[in-house]
Amino acid sequence: MDLTRDPHYSIRAAAESVREYNHRTIDGPEAFYGEHQLINHAPPNIGEAVGALYVLFERLPQAVDQTAAAVRYVEEQEAIRMANGDDPGEAVSRLLRALIDARQSMLLAQTHLRSAVEVSSNLVGHWLDDADGGDLEGAGVPG
Repeated sequence: MDLTRDPHYSIRAAAESVREYNHRTIDGPEAFYGEHQLINHAPPNIGEAVGALYVLFERLPQAVDQTAAAVRYVEEQEAIRMANGDDPGEAVSRLLRALIDARQSMLLAQTHLRSAVEVSSNLVGHWLDDADGGDLEGAGVPG
């Protein structure tokens, strides 16, 4: 954790990590098979991904709140002017309203992700001897 860099770089780094995840998983579930490329490793790995999404959404509202607090403080110091000529007070009001709305949406997403975690935390793959009476190829082991 780098607490010396400008805060917006932290958010950009988080966004880049999500982008990496999206690229890694875009071609299908094989990304979840693990280092030995076993399909029976995918269920718990998918469950971990769902849990990580929940944690991400659990932290986002605080990030929004702290960003909104910074906007309010800078506005109170009369340090904002708008490059497009809009009235700063009106623009800040719109900005804060949008952040409040975004925060509410994140809280709703948290609720849905919490439900997803309740299920996904129990996802497991078959033991090698469970699949097709011990057939390793059926368990995802290359034959």
